[in-house]
Amino acid sequence: MRHNKHTFICLLFFLTGMQAFAACIPTTKAKRTYRIIHNNDGSDLLRNQWFKHRPLSIADLDSCVDMVANSQVTTYMMCSGSDFFYVDSRYGHVMGNDLNGTLDCGCDTAQYRDFLKYYRNHLNLKIAGTDLIKATLTRAKAKGMEAFITYRMNDLHFNDTTTRCPILYSEFWIKHPEYWLNDTTQGYNSGGALNFAIKEVRDRKLAIISEQLDRYDMIDGYDLDFMRFIVYFKSGTGPQNAPLMTQLIRDIRKKADEVSKRRGKKILLSARVAPTVEENMMKGLDIRTWLKEGLLDFISIGIHWRGDPAMPVAKFRKDLGNDLNIPFYCSIDDGGYKPREFWSQGMHRGMCSYILSQGADGIYLFNYYFGEYNSVYDGKLHLEEGGQVCRVMMPQMLQELGSLETLKGRNKIYALSDGVIQYQIKQNTPLPLRIMNKERKSAAIYIGDQVEELYPEEAILFFRTSRPASLLLTINGKRVNQEKTSYTKLYDRERGLEGDQKEYAFLLPANILKHGYNQIEFKSLEEEQVNVIRTEIALKYGNVETYGYF
Repeated sequence: MRHNKHTFICLLFFLTGMQAFAACIPTTKAKRTYRIIHNNDGSDLLRNQWFKHRPLSIADLDSCVDMVANSQVTTYMMCSGSDFFYVDSRYGHVMGNDLNGTLDCGCDTAQYRDFLKYYRNHLNLKIAGTDLIKATLTRAKAKGMEAFITYRMNDLHFNDTTTRCPILYSEFWIKHPEYWLNDTTQGYNSGGALNFAIKEVRDRKLAIISEQLDRYDMIDGYDLDFMRFIVYFKSGTGPQNAPLMTQLIRDIRKKADEVSKRRGKKILLSARVAPTVEENMMKGLDIRTWLKEGLLDFISIGIHWRGDPAMPVAKFRKDLGNDLNIPFYCSIDDGGYKPREFWSQGMHRGMCSYILSQGADGIYLFNYYFGEYNSVYDGKLHLEEGGQVCRVMMPQMLQELGSLETLKGRNKIYALSDGVIQYQIKQNTPLPLRIMNKERKSAAIYIGDQVEELYPEEAILFFRTSRPASLLLTINGKRVNQEKTSYTKLYDRERGLEGDQKEYAFLLPANILKHGYNQIEFKSLEEEQVNVIRTEIALKYGNVETYGYF
């Protein structure tokens, strides 16, 4: 489904006693609106990474948008930055602008030259009468997609004075260290995060967002990305500061509504937040109140960068109950188990099938872009060792990831994360399982496929342990004992092994799996402790050329 159906509400604005005019503002369907959202973080386009870093042109940007168009994607989001900017702003300079050489990174000339490319490409677009947001979102609209700006509420990529490269910093940030959070306990660069308990910080964010809402008249909506990065208040003070953030969301909603009235169309407001109500409140995001007050038109959940293949989708919907009266989506980030260990095509299918069958209204693809596909592999398929696995993001996948119907019968991998905690948000996993003294430990993997109707040709259990171990395996109470040692290389599952870690593969008996949660039990046959640190189930429906690469 490409276009949303609209109903129209005519608002009467009384100007004088007998004079009035009606502005008809479209409002989207309130519940269960299907979307496949493509979020582009902007930096890869401004560097023109998709086209091997050549000087950026409008034609290049059109080509990038076109690779997403004519797919299942309904909604194109372009990132505008955060306290740094990809476009001109009265609140700071465009990323990479060295202000005529006054912001020299003498300590790292390679990094300095790299960042200059962003600004030079911005100037190329400016000479052509456009900018990154205007060009991409105008093209997205022309291609039949919803057009959104997505704004990173507190991006921390460049909040690190140890680089001593002022071209990376925003003027506001570097001039006001008294506005820094100075809390290093929350994650990478969190000490330099802007502190939203300070009024001047919140006022600045509202001003930046208002400027963008006023400037870009082609947009259908504005997305507030709280997951990039989810650091807003000092640890332990989120709940007491939540009313401050809620008031900021009210102010943004008010501004969006003012722009809606002026343009005669509804400007949607959305947010990407943490996966549970409790984690959001811990961070000062009172999403219950946001939803009760109708401040958002849809909401998405996600985690920071290293995605969670078992995000608590159903729990989120259940916990919010009647409060969740707007569409609800779930995001998949580009990071895998480890930094830059990208998810494979099969894992993307597994995650999308999981999300959709757990009750989300659609998928939010974060950083799903094709720079490597174009610039490294010249638009050709690239397979990892073994020939069964592709880890390169390709536009062809956008024809199948957004629907259980198009995912049906496709090779895929379901998985549990390895238990990483990022910015105090824990992935939804029981791993690692620490098994001692011949004890039993279990973990459940949710299978989104209706395997009772169409069972795969092969089902394979992969798991990784902290050292070689002797384990007795069962799934759903049935023994699993047919090991396939060659499959760990064939399916590229040995990637990232460290020290004494060991990867195993077992072929599962026929019809052992079911739609829903499948209980995997590990019983140690030795007394020394062993940790199960990774668990996956691959469903093979047929040859990879026909049924998709893993």
